[in-house]
Amino acid sequence: MKKKILLIDDSTFFLKILSDLLAADFAVVTADSGEKAIDLLRASDRTNPGSAETFDLIITDLMMPGLSGYDVAQFVKRENRRNKFTPVIMVSAVELTKEEIRSHGCATYIPKANLKKIVSMAQILLLR
Repeated sequence: MKKKILLIDDSTFFLKILSDLLAADFAVVTADSGEKAIDLLRASDRTNPGSAETFDLIITDLMMPGLSGYDVAQFVKRENRRNKFTPVIMVSAVELTKEEIRSHGCATYIPKANLKKIVSMAQILLLR
């Protein structure tokens, strides 16, 4: 069974490209907003095992309308029992510091334009 990645970005273009790149090795679930991602993650905490969504990795954009990637990461770490220990990779077009990323519960930051590095990091984390 393939490892499962939750990919979150408000750009449908970015979601399509990155999910296509990741789909060879992983099962990819996409959300086009922080709100939709949190709805998926909340479903993972319901008691009905048939509706449970457990992810092996979460990749989220930082800047989105409504809830940001930081909001999603903090929700995962503080409120989402099933995915609490799932690594979160933050992607963004703006430069972020390690301190900023870690203070919000993220494992790492990768520049959004570096698709190859995002895919490589997913492979390193999940295919070892």
